[in-house]
Amino acid sequence: MNLDHIKNSYLEHIRICIESDAWGAGLLRSFTDYWFAYHKQGPFLNSKNNPKWHNNPSSVKDKDALLGMHFISDMAFDVIEQGSDVKIIKEHSIPINVIREILIQQKPLTITDIENILLRFYRLGVLTKEEDKVLNEKGLRSSMPASWDFNENVFSRYEVAGIKGKLLNQ
Repeated sequence: MNLDHIKNSYLEHIRICIESDAWGAGLLRSFTDYWFAYHKQGPFLNSKNNPKWHNNPSSVKDKDALLGMHFISDMAFDVIEQGSDVKIIKEHSIPINVIREILIQQKPLTITDIENILLRFYRLGVLTKEEDKVLNEKGLRSSMPASWDFNENVFSRYEVAGIKGKLLNQ
């Protein structure tokens, strides 16, 4: 099975969405998440090389994948290291609707252009459920801080919410 070919097929799907301006409900989330799974491989694919989503992750069972993400809050890291049953979540550090806007503004022409954008802006964070509530209370559930621009920290939502953590796998 050629995993790189599969990864590129999801980039091609994204290119078609951009070209046709047909995003559909949840398509970009699915295509970017699939792309990421095939890009990273390892704990992001199951034994049949299908993506594993790690929704409602277990700090024990999903430890390798969680530690393979880009940002882990200090509180979530403690949960993972202790194997605690405190609820943690995986989330997009830059919300998918913001990534969509970046793709529209940048107008990538090739799948290489698209992949370069995703390599810069697609980041996964691991937070506790309580920290996720703080993001929501600050109005950052699906948006970046009002003053954010593309040249700033991709983790600025966490900074604004006062969530401290570790940057991994950059």
